[in-house]
Amino acid sequence: MRWRRSLGLLWFFGLSGLAGPGQVEAAPLTPDAILRARETLHYSGLIKVTTFSERGEKVRRLRVTQVGSRGTRQEFLDAQGHLSDLVTVNGGVRWHYAPRQGKVTVSATESEGSLSQRLALVKRNYDFRVLGQLRHLQRLTLLAQFRPRQHGNLTHRLWVDQLTRLPLVVERRDEQGRLVDRSEFLSLRLNPVEAARALTFQLPAAVKVQSQNTMLARGDAATPLPVGLTWRPPPPRQLPAGYALIQWQYFLDHRQVPTFAWRFHDGLALLSCFATDARSQARRPAEGQPIRIGGHPGFALQHGHKRLLSWQQGPTAYTLVGECPEAWLNQVAENTP
Repeated sequence: MRWRRSLGLLWFFGLSGLAGPGQVEAAPLTPDAILRARETLHYSGLIKVTTFSERGEKVRRLRVTQVGSRGTRQEFLDAQGHLSDLVTVNGGVRWHYAPRQGKVTVSATESEGSLSQRLALVKRNYDFRVLGQLRHLQRLTLLAQFRPRQHGNLTHRLWVDQLTRLPLVVERRDEQGRLVDRSEFLSLRLNPVEAARALTFQLPAAVKVQSQNTMLARGDAATPLPVGLTWRPPPPRQLPAGYALIQWQYFLDHRQVPTFAWRFHDGLALLSCFATDARSQARRPAEGQPIRIGGHPGFALQHGHKRLLSWQQGPTAYTLVGECPEAWLNQVAENTP
């Protein structure tokens, strides 16, 4: 099971100084306004993403263009500023171009749930406060914070543009207050005229398209599984507090292996569970730690704050991926039939 790039921070984007005297008081800021700005604004800009770990800092830069709810274009740059990956999401299709491998993959997009559903989860699981005013990119911003009600989740601190409600900076911190990662706009243009054209993916010459997966069925918590499925692996019986199912998928992966995937959300954090035939379980990588879940063999991986558990349960192999405390993932795994 490969690791997916986590792009959640790219919507919440350092610190350029306190607002000076004489600034007018900002209008009330709400979680609804922040989530809505993320989905409806047209913009393009350069973003710096810094990940902090015991091994030091890792910095990435990318150019991003968003066209309201239609989609996004993300150009990941290497240390020399050259394109290393291109991800374009347009409607329900996601294109991923890896120039160095000369490979293009296409897949269906993954749902984050409806705006109303995520807003309800945010309000249930996080306390929201506006802490003050700051400046970033010559713009007045409101310093806002989402503090988790469940111990173990990350605290999100955002610099939100007072005019548009778009987050320009986001910092995520663990329970000890240590920085996990930070994303910030280095430049920003609103309503760029070329935004719509950026979503058109131009297939490079002499590059073949490979299907990342073949979707067979998908739905949300209110959608029943199709009648007649011969394989129905059971999902987890117990979830971490505050999480809810937002989407399930049944597809053939790139090896044509039938796979179920469930996506759970608490409003700001995502937890994914995959099930496939045990004979197709990924081999334990060198950095994977051997574990046992309910007496069954498996392995665990940790990259920064993201954790992965993979284990075999009879004829089914399960994989859990999330930014949850280790104990939470273990509990979910122990309660997966």
